[in-house]
Amino acid sequence: MSRKLAVVTGACGFVGSHMVDLLIEKGINVRATDLENADRSYLNMLDVEFVPSDLTKKETLRQAFEGADYIFNTASIFDFSAPWDLLYRVNVQGARNLCEVALETNPAIIVHWSSGSIYGAPRELPTKETHPPQPLNNYEKSKWMQEQVMLEYHKRYGLPVTVIRPAAIYGPRSNYGVMIPIFMMVKGMLRAIPGSGKTIGSFVHVRDVVGAALFLAERKEAIGEVYNIADDSHYTNEELLLYVAELLGVKMYKFHIPAPLVELVAGWYEWRAKMRGEKPLIVRDAVKYLFHNYWLDNSKIKKLGYKLLYPDTKVGLMETIKWYKDKRLL
Repeated sequence: MSRKLAVVTGACGFVGSHMVDLLIEKGINVRATDLENADRSYLNMLDVEFVPSDLTKKETLRQAFEGADYIFNTASIFDFSAPWDLLYRVNVQGARNLCEVALETNPAIIVHWSSGSIYGAPRELPTKETHPPQPLNNYEKSKWMQEQVMLEYHKRYGLPVTVIRPAAIYGPRSNYGVMIPIFMMVKGMLRAIPGSGKTIGSFVHVRDVVGAALFLAERKEAIGEVYNIADDSHYTNEELLLYVAELLGVKMYKFHIPAPLVELVAGWYEWRAKMRGEKPLIVRDAVKYLFHNYWLDNSKIKKLGYKLLYPDTKVGLMETIKWYKDKRLL
């Protein structure tokens, strides 16, 4: 019997490359796909098949998806500073292109990466999948619209789609999102607590994100469903920042920087980056996550039987920071 074939979109990215790792570990044939000019240096070490494609160009997806049993759709623009037209073209219209080609190639399952951020500033904590999405910025709006496209094709045409909504993802090889404040602490750019520090963050190790994706791909009852992917922790942001500072061996003062000042500084970084034609280190839409509670309920996937590899954020961060230190990246 031939082994199953899994396609991973966005395979050159942080999450996509970890999805490739897991599939190889499990003995599943992998076809990686990403933009033609994406950095393939990590994939080249794995010796996997690579087929270039572009979500915005439907004709490039057919060869990538042909014969696939699984499609793990990690590809998206994850950038709070990206213009709306780019977010819409890649995240929303790209999802529609993917679905239309998948209807032709007929995979057994598509696991689609949405985002736990689409809840905005949720009224209920911990936040269940039934909570109405209330996106607060263009990135969140694009991910919510993207998710709706995927589920629309399931409901209208029977496309076998399962949607996951990960919390803030961290782990080895990340260079954005959760890692930004860590890099800033190492460089001496963050020495005090942004905002009250009393708000709760929701996090998940990348190995649990890809593990949950494969777990759900193998369960027919998950088709057409949406799942939060988060660990069991509910530490305050202050607790985690002080813990990370201890791991890094840097001084973090318990002084609190008022939220409006943090946003003002982020706005300055955005302005300076724009003047220089660069990507800003921090942006206002990203730092706002520190100022409201963000705690995802993970009971739905756990009731199916998924067991977290990293249920405690502190343990996962300790291992992640050790990895960066061992690689001399911190």
